[in-house]
Amino acid sequence: MKMSQRSHRWIGLHNAIFYLLFVVVIGLLGFFGREFKFAADWTYGSRNSLSTPTQTLLKTLDQSLKFIAYIPDNPALQTQVKDLVAKYQRVKSDTTLEFVNPDLDPTRAQQDGIEHSGQLAIHLGERSEVMDSASEQTIGNAIQRMSRGGERLVVFLEGHGERQPLSGESNGMSQLVENLQRSGFVVQPHHLVRTQSIPQNASFVVIAAPQQDFLSGEVAVLQTYLEQGGNLLWLQDPGGLKGLEPLEELLGVQIHDGTVIDANEQLQALLGINHPAVVPVVDYGRSAIVKNLVGKQTLFPFATMVARDQQVGAKDDTLAWQADEFLYTLPASWLESSGVLEGAVKFDEGSADQPGPVPIGVSLVRSLDEKEQRVVVIGDSDFMLNSFIGLGTNLDLASNVFNWLSADDNLMEVPVIRAPDTQLNLSETAGAVLGTFFLFVLPLSLLLAGVWIWWRRRRR
Repeated sequence: MKMSQRSHRWIGLHNAIFYLLFVVVIGLLGFFGREFKFAADWTYGSRNSLSTPTQTLLKTLDQSLKFIAYIPDNPALQTQVKDLVAKYQRVKSDTTLEFVNPDLDPTRAQQDGIEHSGQLAIHLGERSEVMDSASEQTIGNAIQRMSRGGERLVVFLEGHGERQPLSGESNGMSQLVENLQRSGFVVQPHHLVRTQSIPQNASFVVIAAPQQDFLSGEVAVLQTYLEQGGNLLWLQDPGGLKGLEPLEELLGVQIHDGTVIDANEQLQALLGINHPAVVPVVDYGRSAIVKNLVGKQTLFPFATMVARDQQVGAKDDTLAWQADEFLYTLPASWLESSGVLEGAVKFDEGSADQPGPVPIGVSLVRSLDEKEQRVVVIGDSDFMLNSFIGLGTNLDLASNVFNWLSADDNLMEVPVIRAPDTQLNLSETAGAVLGTFFLFVLPLSLLLAGVWIWWRRRRR
């Protein structure tokens, strides 16, 4: 078919319009790509984005965040740092980044406390910290410490067989303490007989399951401390109050004798526990301490019942508290008063047993002048021990309690969440199969293959 000159002109015009529109579209894509940014992280667990708790922490900051990277003029290294800080800028828009060559500006490096090239200075308002590591956990902990405005001193009483906060044994609390120290807490054991007082700069005092009686003078010091507005964490295991009955009355709580039991064998099998005195908690009160734990479980071994004293209004020695029972065991549980925890344990209606759900934690708040006094009483110390702190969300609960008592409410959702695909969890069967394959099957197969090849070559 022969095309006319007019047809050639129309085809040429169509081609020109196509190429023009193509250039316009490419230009628009470049313009929109420069003006509008969109990022999506499709990795499993969103490993290339900040974790949800870190994002929550950044959103609570009311001051600008600034990163100063003290590195040489290395474009490749600067690009890596830019990509790192970009994660924080996507969440907190007033986050800035500055590069300083410490060799060319040693005075600036000295002002920020830089010791060597490659360090990162993080500024939050007037406060700053120097980092050797740029991991999210390290930076998040640094931001937590700076957001507190200073260190939080926590005093653990000792001298009565209490739990040891610095002990690395299974019945110590070193794992919890290490986590707290990274986020800005300072833990200090304290003997009242040695000082006869509570440090004035203490954020709060911890009574961690004493096994020996307090002296009347020590109890008087604690009473004065509470009356003057001091914050307190009281962890009480079953077995008696050890002379702290005046504190129980002052706080308006009732700590019962006995141990909380849940004899549901199916529940024990589900949780992987084999003792009825290890009870789960999935029901929480209105306290801000457990606001972010809804739908999660915490585990309490050998706990006792702690409840608001119903007769508190009739007692003159009780301070005016607003109380919330914020930890409840399951309805099938009960407080076993007999002390018998082995064998076929059953609820006895004719005894001092208390039916479930059993409250095992109470938070108390009192307005005092311009300050809000806070107290937490929990009928268990085991959930904070090294052997149990990793179960369920025990670490989250313990961290929330410490943050709440130090009035750092905005930090109660900070613990860093790691992507679930950074660890390979194998069952015993899968581990045995892999071990057998790599230790026996694979070496034997290679040996047989070598013998077979040698035999074939010998026959030629």
